[in-house]
Amino acid sequence: MFKKLEKWRNDRNISKVDYKVYFENVIEELLEPMYEKDVVKYIKGRIVDEWYVDIGFLDEAKIVDTINDIGVFSINENENMGYDFEKTMDETIKEISSRKQDPEQKAEWEANGACGKWKKQADQNKDTLYTADYLKCKRDKR
Repeated sequence: MFKKLEKWRNDRNISKVDYKVYFENVIEELLEPMYEKDVVKYIKGRIVDEWYVDIGFLDEAKIVDTINDIGVFSINENENMGYDFEKTMDETIKEISSRKQDPEQKAEWEANGACGKWKKQADQNKDTLYTADYLKCKRDKR
């Protein structure tokens, strides 16, 4: 799982620390099952605008502790729902890795090196997108 995520990060030029982006991503993912995309964007924007502060002054160990605690809560919730976390993560990685890069950006990166945020191909053929099948990751009831 970790090697697959490392490859995914490298393919998408995700190499620098950016706690604000992490904060925004976590907020977005927490809201996603409950609201439509436009509502998620609005709420996320309000939270970031009103509550996010630069954390450059914080001890890095506190940040790592926070990130790891979120991971623990996530794994526990997944497992308590009756799923095998490693299997669901494998499904997630298959899904996010099936997305293709915007062709113009891909050509630019090949010519000049990766720069900026990786962009999805907007018109990717739906047949080439993998959809995670989490039901096959459900543990047998014991």
